Amino acid sequence: MTEFERQTDIGPPHYEQFLPQVIKDNYGKWDYHEIIKPGVMVHVGESGDKLFTVRAASPRLLAITTIREFCDLADKYTGGHLRWTSRNNVEFLVSDEANIDPLIKDLHELGFPVGGLGAKLSN
Repeated sequence: MTEFERQTDIGPPHYEQFLPQVIKDNYGKWDYHEIIKPGVMVHVGESGDKLFTVRAASPRLLAITTIREFCDLADKYTGGHLRWTSRNNVEFLVSDEANIDPLIKDLHELGFPVGGLGAKLSN
């Protein structure tokens, strides 16, 4: 009898398949994180790998056009990796430091302020 993985349509797929590679490589092995400027945090793994988080405020209720704008920015600057926080802010998971400032510029052009990390007011 051959071994196989059972495929069903019950439940969501495992979240790990949607994580950026840098998170998979450093899962549970993060050394530290720090806020490097308003709205931007760097996470540094024990291996020296870095992942940058850019947080932007968003309205509590989102139109599909707003979600598409965020997804377009994520595709352009992060390889498609973004997440929403429990306070409905959006965080872009940026692997390349060179993409941080262009992403912030595009967010400002769309009218979304960047910030809310640390001892700050959130959306």
